[in-house]
Amino acid sequence: MEKNKKFQVKNLLQIKEISVILPLLVLIIVAMLVNPSFLRMSNILDVLRTSSFNAMIAVPLTFLMASGRMDLSIAATTTLGGLVAALAETNGVPLVFSILLALVVGALVGFANSILVEKFDMPGFIATMATSYVVKGIASVLTNNNPVSGISDAFQTIAKTRIGGSIWITIVYALIIGVIGQLILSRTKYGRSTLAVGGNPETANLAGIDVKRRHSELFILVGIFAAVAGCLHCSRFASAQLTAGSGTELTILASCIIGGTSLRGGTGTVTGSILGCILFATITNALLVMGVPTTWQNVVYGAILIVALFIDIFKRSKLAKA
Repeated sequence: MEKNKKFQVKNLLQIKEISVILPLLVLIIVAMLVNPSFLRMSNILDVLRTSSFNAMIAVPLTFLMASGRMDLSIAATTTLGGLVAALAETNGVPLVFSILLALVVGALVGFANSILVEKFDMPGFIATMATSYVVKGIASVLTNNNPVSGISDAFQTIAKTRIGGSIWITIVYALIIGVIGQLILSRTKYGRSTLAVGGNPETANLAGIDVKRRHSELFILVGIFAAVAGCLHCSRFASAQLTAGSGTELTILASCIIGGTSLRGGTGTVTGSILGCILFATITNALLVMGVPTTWQNVVYGAILIVALFIDIFKRSKLAKA
């Protein structure tokens, strides 16, 4: 009997996403017991819609973290991406080219991060934080600290469209990006080599993988997707604001960590990162539904992150002993 229990625990701990699944299930059960309306379809779709914007950035960030790097400039890039697209479109640039311009700006931010970290060997944490301040400053200068309004109806439909009259299209975007990301990370040579880079960069380099180039590619990819999220924020709120994406860098980073992606690199799961984004969106929504003051939001965020990290530590120790 005891042997069977150990086998079941071992199988449970082998699930990479277990550190996010357990807190998410507990939170849903508690919220449902306090207020049954939490499980209304409209409320669930609202949670998924809210999490979809962060999830789109979490997918490439999972690759970057799994390769042994991190990026704290994603929130600032989200802001700048939306502002650039809005400024271009409201000044007569066709919508398609306005969005492409925003993506190019996002790619340039990612490229700047890669230069600082890969060429000059700066610590990723400090380098991307510095980039974040620069990008925020550029956004402020471009707009004189004012929101950009007056975007077209066509721009607004990009994020405001509902499929079947109920499912927000951003949920579909996130689902497609998530599925593709998970398949690439777990089923392709590129994904396996990315994990190898994070696990042991020296060995990966000896195996013929250009480690610095891989990191650079992923920094640029993260920048592009952050700009995409910025364009979608702009579309959703019918204006580009300096507060768009504000504070999301740590939330998305925590979502990836809770989901099973290691800060040290070598392991990662896109599915877990997306579940992590859903978890944080669920926390905010559940607090509102349960009537808990939003001032407790960060307390709950931190507590759940600590619990998830303990689960991860327990999981690693048990699997090491097995």
